[in-house]
This record gives sequence, C-alpha cells and structure tokens, in this order.
Amino acid sequence: MANAKKSGMKSAFDLAMERLEQRDGKLAKLTDEQKRSIAEVESKAKAKTAEVEIMFQQKLSAAQATNDPAQLEEVERQKRSELDKIRRQAEDEKENIRRG
Repeated sequence: MANAKKSGMKSAFDLAMERLEQRDGKLAKLTDEQKRSIAEVESKAKAKTAEVEIMFQQKLSAAQATNDPAQLEEVERQKRSELDKIRRQAEDEKENIRRG
C-alpha cells in the first residue's frame, strides 16, 4: 500500500489491508465472494451505527436537559462504547472472511 493515499485520511479498508500486509508480508487476494461478504458486513455495521446514533440522540438531549454534566458524560461514554463494539465486531467478521 506504499503508493496508495500518501496523504490525507485512509479508509478503514486501507488501514486493515496495511495491517494485513505488515502481518503477512503480502496482500492476500480476495475472492469476489469475500469482497461481497465484506461489503455486506460494512453495510450492516453502517446501519447499526446509524441506529445507535439515533437512539443516543434522544438520550443525549434528555441528559443535556438535566444540566447534569456527569449524566451527560455517562451517556456519551455509553454511546462511544456501543459504537466501538459495533466497529470491533465488524472488523473481527471481516478478518474472519479474509482468512477464509
């Protein structure tokens, strides 16, 4: 990936492929089925992320209305935790797909 995207932000896919390349010393070629499966995992993760964003939007509004910084911080922590969980699960699923 040395010649891909030398500046700017990289996609999660680019970062994952770089990690894979560093670990294995080469990039594994993905089959069309693996590519479809990875795209499906990413789509589901994106939908779950949107769902969490919507769910926590209401909770954040309620926490802001209480003027309690501790409560607001706790809701934000819960939201981050849920989003991290979704991201980790998706990355684990994609890694399993790549391994075959």
